[in-house]
Amino acid sequence: MKSIETKEQILKAATEEFMEKGFKDASMRKIASRVGITATALYRHYANKEDIFDAVVEPAVSAWENLCKTEEVRQTGTARREGVDAMWQDNEQAQIIVKLIYNDFDAHKLLFCKSDGTKYENYLHSIVTKVQEATLSFKDELEANGVHVNKVDEKEMHLILSAQYTAMLEMVYHDFSYEEAIHYSDTISEFFKEGWRKYLGF
Repeated sequence: MKSIETKEQILKAATEEFMEKGFKDASMRKIASRVGITATALYRHYANKEDIFDAVVEPAVSAWENLCKTEEVRQTGTARREGVDAMWQDNEQAQIIVKLIYNDFDAHKLLFCKSDGTKYENYLHSIVTKVQEATLSFKDELEANGVHVNKVDEKEMHLILSAQYTAMLEMVYHDFSYEEAIHYSDTISEFFKEGWRKYLGF
């Protein structure tokens, strides 16, 4: 097998193995068997099971890292140009997240549902932390510009953000169709938007 073709087959086989058993119970030997190579040959391509899992979920991780950056710019940009009310009227973010997830559903399923025992097992927490930091930074900017903002308890804020993003990920946990996910995400977005406006006070 050519090296590139072999790696593609390994990642496909690994995705199947991780999807069926999760990271902890997945086996390098079984992955090799699915590909039709020896375990020794598999180790020539990947040093260990963690390296393979990293390679499989990397597209999803990169997509989320990019989203955290671009959405902060997009939403705060809307608020600066058109006012805070225009930002609250924006309904795109939920659909952007759905499209991101369904562009590589298996990688997201592994990242959020099958990653116990890896460095990604608390990845949702890291996303929520990034969103919270961006929100608090924007809150400070608004206050500096004379906009009233309610006093925020950061632990409480983290709890609410975690609830929102966990709710969004139900589409992944339960294998919703794309159409179901779009509908569901719009409902969640509307529900939390009203809560956030009252909580933040602007």
